Amino acid sequence: MKSETKLAENKYDLIVAVEHACIKFNHFDEYEHLAEIDNGASETLFSQLEREISSDKVSDYYVELLVSGLEMVHRCSSKFVKVSVRSVGSDRALRLLCEVVEKYLLFPHYHAHAPTIICFVAKLFNHFTKASSIKQKMTTDNRIISSMARVLKSDMEDSVKIEAIKLLSNLVYCCSIAIHAEGIIDSLVESVHSPNTSIKEASVRTFLNLAISMENRQILGWRNDTISVLLTCLSIDNSDATRIYAIGALGNISACDENKLRLVNYGNGELVKILLFLINSERNMNFQKDSIGVLANLTNADTSCLICQYPDFMNTLVNLATYGDHEDTQTSALKVLRRLSSFIDSSMSCHSHLLLAFLKALACKKSTIQVVAALKDQSSKPLNRNSMAQFPGIMDALGDASLEIEDEGKSNAIKALLFISYLNDGSTYKVSETVLRALTAAAGLTKTKDILTRFAAIKTIKKLASREENRKMMESDGALINALKWTAKKTTTIVTITDSLTELLSASPDDMLGTLMEHIAEKKERVVSDEVLLALADATLLMIAPGPVEDQ
Repeated sequence: MKSETKLAENKYDLIVAVEHACIKFNHFDEYEHLAEIDNGASETLFSQLEREISSDKVSDYYVELLVSGLEMVHRCSSKFVKVSVRSVGSDRALRLLCEVVEKYLLFPHYHAHAPTIICFVAKLFNHFTKASSIKQKMTTDNRIISSMARVLKSDMEDSVKIEAIKLLSNLVYCCSIAIHAEGIIDSLVESVHSPNTSIKEASVRTFLNLAISMENRQILGWRNDTISVLLTCLSIDNSDATRIYAIGALGNISACDENKLRLVNYGNGELVKILLFLINSERNMNFQKDSIGVLANLTNADTSCLICQYPDFMNTLVNLATYGDHEDTQTSALKVLRRLSSFIDSSMSCHSHLLLAFLKALACKKSTIQVVAALKDQSSKPLNRNSMAQFPGIMDALGDASLEIEDEGKSNAIKALLFISYLNDGSTYKVSETVLRALTAAAGLTKTKDILTRFAAIKTIKKLASREENRKMMESDGALINALKWTAKKTTTIVTITDSLTELLSASPDDMLGTLMEHIAEKKERVVSDEVLLALADATLLMIAPGPVEDQ
């Protein structure tokens, strides 16, 4: 081709030479394309394009031939694309192609060559993105991104816009710079409203790619038009791909701390209402799970109480957590409940809603372990203990749970009972038969792995015994007395982290369990004889029934 263009005596000869070359280039054999690049096809086409676009009398047909030939030559792997662009010069190639797009965007959509020329340039740009180094350079070139945004806002044919959106989607992926290019968000919002499904899907996918960048999320979250258009894409009337991209974009945007409160309040709660509707009505489990994920992202200290006040919010989560047909959905709902729990305490009006949700969830065995863990975390905060002790059913539910589950689940249930026994004013709660039965069973555990649970149970019994009416109830409980006596007599070992027996027996659960768990995690445990557990059991027996106690 290089020699043919050199031999051309006029524009007509050049056009014929390029026409013949394009016929040869129209294939997908990348090794043949490499041979074409090695023979100077790429450099020759760029040189001819550069000369033509700057001439006084531009032949639109010739420009179309040149850009179509360049698109064909670059139908090859990233390695060969890189070789070609380097031979021409990346700055030169990108600048020249932008000039072509900007020139032909000035023509109306019915122009004989403008739409085709722009479409070939967009395809060529897409070929360039296969080479990572060139793609990286393109992402920082606002001229490219702005020109493609202008294509979207133009009245060009849909086929041209699809190529432009493909390029934008490629370039904005994880790129925070691209979002500042002039007109890109406005163009994407407009394109989402296109009746063409391919354009809509590609536009929403571009929003998803934009939202991957941490820096872009806040910008997108503070634009009402972006949130509005993404919400419209969640409708069942849209394609599955459009809906998945939209919920993914909202998930990323909602992960930005600066956006959470604004999104919860958006449109008088429109986003939360739509998410709840989708969670309750959606049959696509992956989409339902993603919707729950957006709710989870929205929760923080500022928003949790607001979200909890929406009608059916808690019931929706509890139903999914307990009666959901899919394990992934159930797990996601439980995670939202537990995340809410980390932000809500008894000083908030929604605390009772949270406790009621936990109580309902405890009725289902599938969710017991996670709910018990959340309640243990709640009870570790002194502020919450009075509310939990007074909430109807919570204490008995924890007691029942400790009898039904094993290992860490049982340990968490007993720890929760221990934490709650230390009320804010130093007093303790009135124990029920269910709770006392649970504590008795835990105090009588025999396996070495249960030693901490056993210790926590006896510690709880001792604290509860400081209340007179509890003490009277315990005096007549033969199983409890026997469990304590057995502990006092049985030679055993315990993990402990204090040299002071008095300190261990009198410490609050906040200090005792927290420090104990830290030392276990750091493998600093010191195994001793039965002194500590025996002394704790003896001290508890003395509180319940001073003086000799007969076997019962």
